[in-house]
Amino acid sequence: MKITILSVLVLATVSFAALSTATVAGYLDQLGAAYEEEEGVFWLLAEDSTSGEAFPIFYIEVNASMEACFMAGPTPGLVPASGAGRAAAFAKLAELNSTYPFVKFEHDITTGEIICTYTFSTENGVGLEAFSAMLQVIFGTIDETAAELAALSQ
Repeated sequence: MKITILSVLVLATVSFAALSTATVAGYLDQLGAAYEEEEGVFWLLAEDSTSGEAFPIFYIEVNASMEACFMAGPTPGLVPASGAGRAAAFAKLAELNSTYPFVKFEHDITTGEIICTYTFSTENGVGLEAFSAMLQVIFGTIDETAAELAALSQ
């Protein structure tokens, strides 16, 4: 009996491989996403309603050596370059980071932009349902916080 259980555990472990770029591409295809991929980096695309031109709106990077995947999406928020608004923006980011435990809000020091990120382990693989749920969490969080973050820019 112990050998049977051990065999099942070994087979279960072997059946999960680290998430690959091919797997992510397959998942994005199944989800109907428009994207571009280059060397393990995926850019999800949106289409400009006026020109019809595609532009990147979301970033996904698979890092096989670290067995991790990183997702990042822009928010409408900007951290002011100086003044009281800057301190208020950082206070808001700290508040949001404690309110939303699955994502992290970050400030790009070169542009002032605020991005929402999600990083997860891929060492035991990631199924389509889990991958889709992670996208829903980050997009949903960006949507829920959009008004608060946009107000920081005013």
